[in-house]
Amino acid sequence: MRPATVAQRRFLFVAAAFNVVAAALVVLLARAAPQWLGVDPMSGSQLFYVDLFAWVVITFGFAYALGGHDLQRFWPCIAMGTLGKAGVAALALAYFLADRTGPLVMLLATGDAIFAVAFVHIMRAQSVK
Repeated sequence: MRPATVAQRRFLFVAAAFNVVAAALVVLLARAAPQWLGVDPMSGSQLFYVDLFAWVVITFGFAYALGGHDLQRFWPCIAMGTLGKAGVAALALAYFLADRTGPLVMLLATGDAIFAVAFVHIMRAQSVK
């Protein structure tokens, strides 16, 4: 794995920020306006799982920042993030098509799909041949 270019590093930092903002948005909206997420108001025990999911999203955001700092060292974090983002996008699409979630969730998941594709391109471009 070669060092990331300046543009790739910036992109990974943008991905990190996206994750933090998305997690904060989901946590806030789950409490204040769940209808924006296309879900019913949640009980305290359900909010635990929202918060748990948000924590994982923020943790992956931190991993993307690490990849932006040193891709040679932290490329496995980006590889795992690619898998995670692709899974989130597929799951969100399935729930959206079943009318079980709202358009905002699908919009955020579309962002995840775009990042997943871009991560694949970054990893391919930086792999040693």
